[in-house]
Amino acid sequence: MTFDEVPGWFMPIDQAAFSWILTHQNLTEPEGALVELGVFKGKSAILIGNFRRPGEVFTACDLFEDIATSEVADPGERRFFLSQSLTQLAFERCYLAFHADLPRIVRGASETVTRFVAPRTARFVHIDAGHTYDLVRRDLASARAMLRDTGVVAIADYRKPDTLGTAAAVWDAILNEGLKPILNTEFKLYATWGDPAPLQEVVRQGATEAGWCRVGDPVMIRGMPMLYLHRKPG
Repeated sequence: MTFDEVPGWFMPIDQAAFSWILTHQNLTEPEGALVELGVFKGKSAILIGNFRRPGEVFTACDLFEDIATSEVADPGERRFFLSQSLTQLAFERCYLAFHADLPRIVRGASETVTRFVAPRTARFVHIDAGHTYDLVRRDLASARAMLRDTGVVAIADYRKPDTLGTAAAVWDAILNEGLKPILNTEFKLYATWGDPAPLQEVVRQGATEAGWCRVGDPVMIRGMPMLYLHRKPG
């Protein structure tokens, strides 16, 4: 199995953003937890696992096939993921095609993850679980509890027409709860409760060196700049 053959919706532009941010953390920060909420078949988890250092714990949380009976799952997402044969075994097989060991798997609702990850120990959290306003609000609250000051949260599907609950929860956190935007792509928004400036410089440098993508002029949101990372046309 090649990485491109792993099912999922993890686009090259976000693979690049994840890699630049995680590389920067590996070079400049002490050990910290890595967390993913909602893993599907493991495509983004596989990449995150590439950056796990000795002594670090990567926690992957998902309902997997329990989505069929979970009371917290959105009915529309339940139907979709059951149609995609979402199982823990499928995730494990994909992940082990690239790594010798599995991450710590938490099979349950995403809000349970804070039972396993100590407060203020995480350096990177990827949120791609439920997409209703209430679920994403809870996942952002979990991320805030887990992340240390320099930690980064990446939120999937923040702008899709059928996941506007995610958009509402994210902008609520940015406008009212101190979350500071770093950058956005067409698919994900990256933010921190710390200082976004060093990470924005990392992304600018990464895009310049990569050549196939670029950073547009920042958009100002209540005095906070947010970068837009996208492919170059043509």
